[in-house]
Amino acid sequence: MNKKIVFGILGGFMLLIIALACVPFIFKDKIVAGIKTAINKNVNAKVDFKDVDVSLLSSFPNLGLQLNDLVVVGLDSFANDTLANIKKLELNLNLMSVIKGESYQINSINLINPNIYAKVLKSGRANWDIMKTDSAATSTPDTAQTKFKASLQRYSIKDGHIIYDDASLGFLMDLKDVNHSGTGDFTQDLFTLKTESDVKHVTMKYGAIPYLNDVQLSADLPIDMDLKNMKFSFGNNQIHLNELVLGVIGSIAMPNDSDIAMDLKFDAKQSDLKNFLSLIPSVYASNFKDLDASGKFAFNGFAKGTYNEKSLPAFDVNLSIQNGKMKYTGLPAAVNNIQVKANISNPDGVMDHTVVNVPAFSLAFDKAPVNGRLLVKTPISDPYIDMALKGKLDLKQLTTIFPMKDMTLSGMIDADVQAKGNKSAVDKQQFQNFYAAGQMLAHHFVYTGESVAKPVEIASAKLTFSPKNITLGNLNAKIGKSDFLANGSINNYLAYLFNKNQALSGTFSLTSNLLDINELMGPENKTEAKTAESELSLIKVPANINFLASVDAKRVLYDSFDIANAKGALLVKDESVYFKDLGLQMLGGAVKMNGMYTTKNPKKPFVDIDFGLEKMNIQKAFSAVNTIKLLAPVAKYTNGVFSTKLKFSSELQQNMMPVYSSINASGLANIIEAVVEGFEPLNKLAAGLSNGNIRKLELHDLLTKFNITDGRLNVAPFNIKKGDILMNVQGSNGLDQSLDYVLGINMPRSLLGKANDKANSLIASLNSKIGSNVSVNENVKINALLGGTITKPTLKLDLAGDLKNEAKSVVNQLVADKKAELETKAKEEVQKLTDQAKEQLQQKADTLKKQTEQRIKQEVKNKLNNFFKQKKDTL
Repeated sequence: MNKKIVFGILGGFMLLIIALACVPFIFKDKIVAGIKTAINKNVNAKVDFKDVDVSLLSSFPNLGLQLNDLVVVGLDSFANDTLANIKKLELNLNLMSVIKGESYQINSINLINPNIYAKVLKSGRANWDIMKTDSAATSTPDTAQTKFKASLQRYSIKDGHIIYDDASLGFLMDLKDVNHSGTGDFTQDLFTLKTESDVKHVTMKYGAIPYLNDVQLSADLPIDMDLKNMKFSFGNNQIHLNELVLGVIGSIAMPNDSDIAMDLKFDAKQSDLKNFLSLIPSVYASNFKDLDASGKFAFNGFAKGTYNEKSLPAFDVNLSIQNGKMKYTGLPAAVNNIQVKANISNPDGVMDHTVVNVPAFSLAFDKAPVNGRLLVKTPISDPYIDMALKGKLDLKQLTTIFPMKDMTLSGMIDADVQAKGNKSAVDKQQFQNFYAAGQMLAHHFVYTGESVAKPVEIASAKLTFSPKNITLGNLNAKIGKSDFLANGSINNYLAYLFNKNQALSGTFSLTSNLLDINELMGPENKTEAKTAESELSLIKVPANINFLASVDAKRVLYDSFDIANAKGALLVKDESVYFKDLGLQMLGGAVKMNGMYTTKNPKKPFVDIDFGLEKMNIQKAFSAVNTIKLLAPVAKYTNGVFSTKLKFSSELQQNMMPVYSSINASGLANIIEAVVEGFEPLNKLAAGLSNGNIRKLELHDLLTKFNITDGRLNVAPFNIKKGDILMNVQGSNGLDQSLDYVLGINMPRSLLGKANDKANSLIASLNSKIGSNVSVNENVKINALLGGTITKPTLKLDLAGDLKNEAKSVVNQLVADKKAELETKAKEEVQKLTDQAKEQLQQKADTLKKQTEQRIKQEVKNKLNNFFKQKKDTL
């Protein structure tokens, strides 16, 4: 009997387990269909998931539903933004609601590894606003839209990453490694939601200012929920931000879609200065555990009122530090006597009524005091500022106060500056109504470290402040090997500070013995130094700068260029640099430049410059300038000196090299003295003409016009003389090294070698046979077509024109001489004949004359044609 009972229980238990395992398969298709229908009916977004798992055993008494790799992507303006990418979305459904099939009650939701990006555009449109409106829904009721009902008891987020990016407010909150859970009965109108949060990395920015930067947050926060009135109240709680513990009490309510009603108070529950310092990222990351801090710290405030697009709640925030001290273990000195009292308040929510007041702050770096004050009022309508800063600091003392690895810092900074007045006085140039005065001095400043490629040294510098300008006097500085001596003034710094779109203007004079641009811009390791123009990077001209500078640098090193005596004027304006009579010496010659370089469109930087080059070494120019290598490859085989005037414009690549297809250039080149030798097209021409002298050309005072368009160098006709040979050259060559040149050659026949000997022999033979004394011209004209490429040129010679005309002239002269001789003999023979045979003899003589003429003509033509055919084959 006992065995039957045991086996009965076991059998029933097994049947229950089998039933629990089978139930998910029975309802899976039905649930999945309900999910897809609900998404299609209610969501305006691209929603996709890899697969769905349904289980009962692990979630009993609930039915577990798991969506794997759920992705939600917005439409239109948010088509490239992924709203949610969730590794696993777990829903626990009330089992009986699933069995009944009328609706699916969701008891809990768990998000595993969610990546959520909540974005708000400047227009206020949010990417999570994806629910379809009533107008988009079907006209007939659809039960699928209400199939899933929320009856939450619990929700959680595990290992999440959540970003809230609100461009309309200029606010960003980035939460990484988020673990959060909440329990409460959401089926009730009134209940308490108990939440626990642990976020490893919190960053919060407003107006690009990081108020929290990589801060750790943990909180146990119970919230009294009034869902009917959408009011949420906070009781006793603790919020940990790094080492700082805050408490928040009060309520937040959302009475409608546009308003948020706040009534909150907050304060720091532990008043140790070290807890506050833990929020400062640089301090917290720099051996915070080794920091010994003391002093009284207080932080409290409230926010009360309505937040919406038109108003803010009234608020008041107070911060104070009394008798503070900071000292790192193992370092001899400390920051002493820290006294700060600050208040930010707004009585009514009108932003222009906000007041920032720091009536006094002071501290001492060891024994060197620094103190000041700050007051800001009416920040929107007409900002008013009243500030002062005074102190004298031995920078070397900082290394005895703060742990500084891999760096050296020394020098003296002496500051005493004050400013007071309204922005409107600056806007109206009423400087008498705005007070600004004081100066900052620097002496023997030295800074070296990993953050700078080369040591920075300032022997002396002086900044003098007035309402109109800041005067820079006697800046004597070195960065690495480069030295600077500068004087000048910044003329509208207040307008620049108060107005974002106002350019900062100034005038400067800069002198230097050496400016090593490669060292200032490039890597420190010489083996990694830039060796080619292709390795340069784009130099971005800053915006909102209007500086005029006179420059006098004895030596400038830039890329492979060693430049001497650079003098001229530079105007930096509208993200462009303008050159005015900038003269320098380089590549063995002198350069004068006028023009501009702009990065208004950083993707397409542009240069437009007029160059004047005087007596520049051709080989040095070829070795240093890639543009010459590509567009004038003959320079590789040329030794000598040239001058040119060149108008050059081009788009630039990101490596500062020209976009060759965009080059537009024209100029006049003067080859003062040069020798061209080893140039393969010349070797080809010399072989074709059987004249080795042409392999080497000596050029003197050669002038030629040229232009560069569509990536080709086009050369206007110019003459070259080599001994008794005269060549007229014109054509073009391209970036692909292709040649397309026409040469008109006028040369003595005697220089044709064996071909000329054959021509002389033929003419002599003809003269002997027919008793004439005919000669041809001593010079011959030849057209040469150079094609192919620089390394594999092709040559075509056209000898037909002048030589054929010359051959025709020889034949005509021979025929004319022989005709005159025959006519004389015929007349003498006719006189001896009788009168009766005169007519017959005349006819016979005419026939004989014609036959003789044709025979001589044909014989001469055949011999000359054979000669010229042989001549062509030889060339």
